[in-house]
Amino acid sequence: MNLAFAIPTKFWLWTAALTPGTRRVVVDRLIHPVRYEDTDGIHTGVVETDLPEGTVVVTTQAGMPERFGTCFVILSDVLQHVHEHEAQDVLDPAEATPRLHERLMREAGLDYVSRRFHYPSGHTMVKGQLRVRGGWYAVVTDTTAKQVWMRAATTAEILAGGGVVPTAPVGQDLIAAIRAEVAEDAAATPSAA
Repeated sequence: MNLAFAIPTKFWLWTAALTPGTRRVVVDRLIHPVRYEDTDGIHTGVVETDLPEGTVVVTTQAGMPERFGTCFVILSDVLQHVHEHEAQDVLDPAEATPRLHERLMREAGLDYVSRRFHYPSGHTMVKGQLRVRGGWYAVVTDTTAKQVWMRAATTAEILAGGGVVPTAPVGQDLIAAIRAEVAEDAAATPSAA
């Protein structure tokens, strides 16, 4: 599919890759504009590409030697902005679910080391209990009247305790989720009259 995108000339457009160690999204190959135009008073470079739908691209400041930038996914007719974790999931679907688990643990303030949490008005948790904390499950490792020590539960502990381990959407499911997000944002934005 041959697509054309107008990119302001203050940005460069690159294909994306993952770094071997940290698995961060970085620039790979520069995509050069085929011509330049003024669009609504903005000097733009028109990029024509035959990259398939679902390809991750990155924009960086023009002329700057940057490895990291803003991630986009090519949909049928637009470049759709995505978060880095979504770009990682498109580029490396095999690791999407472990990355989701790490994000959920981090957002819940958990890791595999037992940490103390303070409850000034008390709590009802007991040692060994499986609890939902934020978006992830925690195992209560110790308690006092107003303190609880918890660590992130492993997937085996979650399943053994009757919990549900989330899986990340990948492939066409992820592209469909991005499309749905775009449609939801478009529906929420009032149209200009």
